[in-house]
Amino acid sequence: MRTLGKALLWSLATFGFFILALIGIGIYGITNADKLPKQVAEAPDEMILALDLDDNYSEGEPVRGLGAFGLSRSVAHDDALIAIRRAKDDERVKALVATISEQARGLAQTQDLRDAIADFRESGKPTLIFAETIGEGTPATGAYYMASAFEKIWVQPSGTVGLAGIGIEQPFFKGLLDRLGIKATVIQRKEYKSAMENLSNDAMSPANREALESLLGTFYEQFVTGIAAARNISEADVRALIDRGPLLSQEALDAHLIDRIGYRDEFDTEYETAAGTDKLVGINRYLSYPPVDDKPDPEKSIALIHAVGQIMRGEDGGPFAQNQVIASETMAKAVKDAAENDKIDAILIRIDSPGGSYVASDTIWREVVRAKEKKPVVVSMGNTAASGGYFIAMAADRIFAQPTTITGSIGVIFGKVSFGEASEKLDINWDRVSFGESAGMYSSVKDFNEKELARLNQMIDFAYNDFTAKAAQGRNKDVAELERAARGRVWTGVDALDAGLVDELGGFSRAVDYTKERIGLAPDDSVWLVPYPKPEDPFKTLLKAFENGDLPFGIISGLMNLSRIGGEAAPLLEQIDDAAQTGTRIYQAPITVR
Repeated sequence: MRTLGKALLWSLATFGFFILALIGIGIYGITNADKLPKQVAEAPDEMILALDLDDNYSEGEPVRGLGAFGLSRSVAHDDALIAIRRAKDDERVKALVATISEQARGLAQTQDLRDAIADFRESGKPTLIFAETIGEGTPATGAYYMASAFEKIWVQPSGTVGLAGIGIEQPFFKGLLDRLGIKATVIQRKEYKSAMENLSNDAMSPANREALESLLGTFYEQFVTGIAAARNISEADVRALIDRGPLLSQEALDAHLIDRIGYRDEFDTEYETAAGTDKLVGINRYLSYPPVDDKPDPEKSIALIHAVGQIMRGEDGGPFAQNQVIASETMAKAVKDAAENDKIDAILIRIDSPGGSYVASDTIWREVVRAKEKKPVVVSMGNTAASGGYFIAMAADRIFAQPTTITGSIGVIFGKVSFGEASEKLDINWDRVSFGESAGMYSSVKDFNEKELARLNQMIDFAYNDFTAKAAQGRNKDVAELERAARGRVWTGVDALDAGLVDELGGFSRAVDYTKERIGLAPDDSVWLVPYPKPEDPFKTLLKAFENGDLPFGIISGLMNLSRIGGEAAPLLEQIDDAAQTGTRIYQAPITVR
């Protein structure tokens, strides 16, 4: 035990040195990049492209924090699609294999991958997927829907196939808040804008229930039709199997939902025999290999801008931020820079966002409008492009969505929770000093008065009318026609197409192909996808932070305290039994789509 404690003390003492050494190596690399040897990974003559579909392939930057230094194995969603597309015609790639157990992604991303796998299967190469179980004590309809894209599905004897339908449950807190003396005031435009009704209502509003039933109904139909087509069984049989589910592996085999029952070693033998090789290569490794086709290097470039997360004003936190957000200044600058770069022929914006700040969304919208005057702007919607996410999309020349994309939600909502009555019950007295009649408008201690409510309603009306007018402008409709698709209602991609909110059903790959057409390229022509904003080199960011004295406080304090932690933790370390582990990918850009 004492030896282990000393080992961990030594680890703590040297960790700071490791970080500083890493920074030093990075700075050396920056200043001596032209002197370093250029190395290209050598690809095997034969290989199998391998997917881990339990990995949540990220939209946009796949790594943040220390992962920005390459200490992460994350895969980007668009990289996975590009790799599968490239592997289809790569003679070195003999098969596509995958593993899965749970649903790790949204349905629109799932449909992107299913489309890519269906396209790969046209090559005649084997596609096989293995699952110990598809769901274990949890519904896994989405995971099976993903697996059904493969030609051969294996499940372990002890496994199940978790077809169990889909549903949504929402808790409503009004009764509890009333008992506690807490009041939620919600102002919405319009009746379908239901984001905060679980605080102000006892149950789903009729409008919310209508929208959710439509949403889930579309998802369910996509599952049924997709599985039926992939497994060559009737839609009626699929519905019956879902109602019976979850299914034991033998039941799934008898129903033709899977092809083999077996263990992983047996699956490995199967795909190795089918492919004629046992060399597995992951997405990131495969994309590091130079393409082997005889196509010339691309002559044209498309700027690829990811808009992922909550929309907020200001700048994002760079590679050291822990969460992805759509920061208005950062995003607007990326669109502007791409529009003004003569080497960029078109702009493709990939959106996965539930919305956020109205003002920030408007800032980004303006740059999209201006960019469209210079070159084509195309939007590819991911799992969600709703509310502010739709706001930044609606001015594009063409909008693509998957059938299960959640979009629309053209509306505005504002609310606050006041604790005045609760404070009285707890004998808490609030006192204040203020100047101006509206100084307490946003106070969490008091409810809105009539004057404040009237003013807020004016502001909400202004934002809603502005949103709908700009949406009508972007979609080439009159406001009255657009209003029928607005009112705060969310739509699936299928219904959004009928409502005229999007132009075409299709995923990221289809959006790339369309953008190529817009700039005069043939379907088989190569094109550069250039990420904007240009990825920040984490070492340069650290170097700049050192120079400016702006190094994030967490990093500074962490390095300064490491040795002190070691000393203070010594008694505790004597009692520790276990330790842990970790793990690589630096975003590759630009990348060629062939």
